[in-house]
Amino acid sequence: MNQNKADSCIPAVIKTSLDLPPLWGRLAFLSPLDGELVSHFELPEGKVLALTFELGRASFEDIRARIKKALRDPHGYYNYSLVFLDPAQSDLLKAAINEAAR
Repeated sequence: MNQNKADSCIPAVIKTSLDLPPLWGRLAFLSPLDGELVSHFELPEGKVLALTFELGRASFEDIRARIKKALRDPHGYYNYSLVFLDPAQSDLLKAAINEAAR
């Protein structure tokens, strides 16, 4: 997994359930198909999340992702490998990533 730098991470709100309050974390890596999320909150592999974040001029709400792999680092942060579930949302992410890279 990616070693994280705070200045290169994207703040994100993490929803795990409609019944629970949202959590927070940072996206350390982002592509149209997958990403890496860092958080103090422990979540199990296989859990489906809804992420809300901003990338450049685009705002994303409830981007669905499944936790593929979860690791805890020595500082108490959990590092999650994510796979995005909705192809339409992945297409929107791809466009925003391309625009932000210009």
